[in-house]
Amino acid sequence: MATIIASTGAKSHQLGGAQPQQSLDLPFHSASELKQLFKLIGKTFDAVQLSQGRLQGRFRLANLGSMALIELQTNQHLLLNGERGPDCMSFCLEATGLAEECRLFNIPIARYSLNGFRQGQIESHFQLSANSTIYLAILSTSRFNAFLGHCDSEDIIEQLETNNALQIDPLLHAQLRKKFQHFLECQPLTPQQRRQTTNHLYGSFLEAISNKISSKYLSYTPSPRQRLVREFVSWGFKNTDKDYNLDQISESLFASRRTLIQGTKESFGMGPMEMMKRVRLEQVNWILRSPDARADKRFRTISEIAQHYGFQSRGHFAKAYQQVFAESPSETWLKSANQ
Repeated sequence: MATIIASTGAKSHQLGGAQPQQSLDLPFHSASELKQLFKLIGKTFDAVQLSQGRLQGRFRLANLGSMALIELQTNQHLLLNGERGPDCMSFCLEATGLAEECRLFNIPIARYSLNGFRQGQIESHFQLSANSTIYLAILSTSRFNAFLGHCDSEDIIEQLETNNALQIDPLLHAQLRKKFQHFLECQPLTPQQRRQTTNHLYGSFLEAISNKISSKYLSYTPSPRQRLVREFVSWGFKNTDKDYNLDQISESLFASRRTLIQGTKESFGMGPMEMMKRVRLEQVNWILRSPDARADKRFRTISEIAQHYGFQSRGHFAKAYQQVFAESPSETWLKSANQ
């Protein structure tokens, strides 16, 4: 994966920078590879594969300068967890009819809905369903609000500050999906074309969110337990090389064991210690896939990597790794060596 990224020539800029990213159309075969792709547009998410099996995904990007259009396809259940950064909002739609299996803060998204646009929200905690296609527009809050002001629609901003989802007419939902597909397949090439495309999409989003007859804002009320789960996943990635038990994790998060167990089982179908193991396996998977990451940490063997991330039993580690990724650790290592 490191080789692929290097060959794009892309640098990690925040949206709105002077030089838009070039387009991308790349496969990804691990959640960590998807994480690296998001870094190309300045977005930092931790990513975890929640289901078991070989991951086959596709990441398409059209960067319009002040807006990024993304298509995500995945055959596995994935979690993206992190912070989307300041001055950032998004319009996200699920395109394969699996909306109820995709979740924001463990809240199933509604059919024919736009999601993720709540202004002022920094945190992101999004589950992508297996065999789904997601379209995502990431844009600047301040620029979109300026557009709303230009269109005498500033009154809508209050709704965008308090809501995070909008159910729209199925026909309008299909039209938006087709526009995403079109601009990803026929990407604007000049700065003027990118500005025209951005303004056209701004207008499409405004049409959706201002239609009081066929559009319905949906309440956004993640519970304290759901927010705790997001915090737990972030904590887990920061502490993958440390040996904590459940009591110590609960104490670090100022939560009870019971609340943490209930939250992770509701969100992921597994307890917190199993989820921690999944996060550690994800870290191992990335190191095995990346010769540069191995060199940076001076790992020479698979055993060294496994032990660093808390797997003391080689047999237990190999079995757990095989169950999740449908290949052995040595197979992953060899694939990276042959890139």
